[in-house]
Amino acid sequence: MLTRARLKEKVKPFARRFRGVAQIYRLSILYLLAYEPMEAHDIADGLGLAGNLVSHHLKQMYLSGWVLKIRKGRVVTYRLNEKAFFEFNRLFEDTPFHKDVLSKYLK
Repeated sequence: MLTRARLKEKVKPFARRFRGVAQIYRLSILYLLAYEPMEAHDIADGLGLAGNLVSHHLKQMYLSGWVLKIRKGRVVTYRLNEKAFFEFNRLFEDTPFHKDVLSKYLK
């Protein structure tokens, strides 16, 4: 087990990342993007939200690494950043929980 200081250092990057999705609209956006990449206006329509609000959430999700932007001319499409999901497992990789439970599902 880690000391308090080492534990704090270990979880700090994960806390920053999770701030990027710790909100109901952002989790909803993740869910929509799990189906397919989308443009901001399609996400806004799907959630019934104003475009500027969705753009704000997408910006925060992009800055925290949860989504990627694909730009073609003036059109920006957002998609999930697969790496963000896999990195979450790294938080637990040195724990018995990972060894005994998660590893069964990650095979």
